[in-house]
Amino acid sequence: MGACVKCGLPETYQKIVFDEYHVCNFCRFYEKHRKELSDFAALEAQFAKEAAEAKKKAAANGARYDCITGLSGGKDGAYITYQLQHKYGMRVLTYTLDNGFSTEFGRRNIEILLRKLDVEHIWINVQDSMLRQFYSASMKLMKNFCSVCFHFCHYYSHLLASQYGVPLVVNGRTRSQILQSADEEKYIEPFAVSRNLKSFEYQMFGKLADKLDGHSCIDFLPDAEVTSLSYFMYHNVGEEEKMKFLEENIGWIRPQNSVPHPDCWAHPMAEKCSLKKHGYPVRTGELAEMVREGLLTVEEAVRERESDREAYQTISPEIEERFSERISNRR
Repeated sequence: MGACVKCGLPETYQKIVFDEYHVCNFCRFYEKHRKELSDFAALEAQFAKEAAEAKKKAAANGARYDCITGLSGGKDGAYITYQLQHKYGMRVLTYTLDNGFSTEFGRRNIEILLRKLDVEHIWINVQDSMLRQFYSASMKLMKNFCSVCFHFCHYYSHLLASQYGVPLVVNGRTRSQILQSADEEKYIEPFAVSRNLKSFEYQMFGKLADKLDGHSCIDFLPDAEVTSLSYFMYHNVGEEEKMKFLEENIGWIRPQNSVPHPDCWAHPMAEKCSLKKHGYPVRTGELAEMVREGLLTVEEAVRERESDREAYQTISPEIEERFSERISNRR
């Protein structure tokens, strides 16, 4: 199998294109914009400007909160909440989508954070029959269910912002998640910042947002003007640095193993779906992007990718059965 000579991304990766030197389009995009993407002083200043503007708008709206961010019990949401409150002096409203996939690890860490930081928090409970309908349809049509969780998180964060007059939603997408398939500036932070739900859905799903627009099951909240920012696009913070900081400052509990997404028990099913549909694990694009950033060598990224492939080729029957029961429309 062929692969990009610079990042190791396989030729089967979605929307990959090689030039005459067998360098992929994503590497060429990163090389073109390396200076802007590596200037964290400028990126932090950009974020700070948006945060200051949000505080002004919130004050003008008479809002109780300056921004909204989501919590799953993982490190990203917890770290962001702490920094928004302490570094940026923002009044933060937090929320958690109760999708039926949360783990005890995640719930325990949410409780720890809420006690330590004393922030307001909302549990979002979507009608279960609706969730099952969306999950089942997504699995049938796209062989994927994570996009349903993403959409409901996006929708309810923007809905809450609109209802409470909050001008800013801050999410925990990593640089690798944002840049893994970036080959043009359109809809990509920090070059383009979303000011409404549909624009943000474009950042995640591309033209699928157009296909869904107008369907009775999808509401893009056209009247809600809300800015969305991905905190880690603008701040240079490593994974170990996040965990150590949270342990020391709020008593956050580190996961006992290195399994990805310990806050979601269904993650192995997401990996199985990716292997079946695409032929590669979920982190494939993210690992290649980390090579572009100099955080991994090509060899290290390939080893990580193949380790994921081996780990998720077969998953436990108990998880498969539990997942099937969770998304089934039969009650």
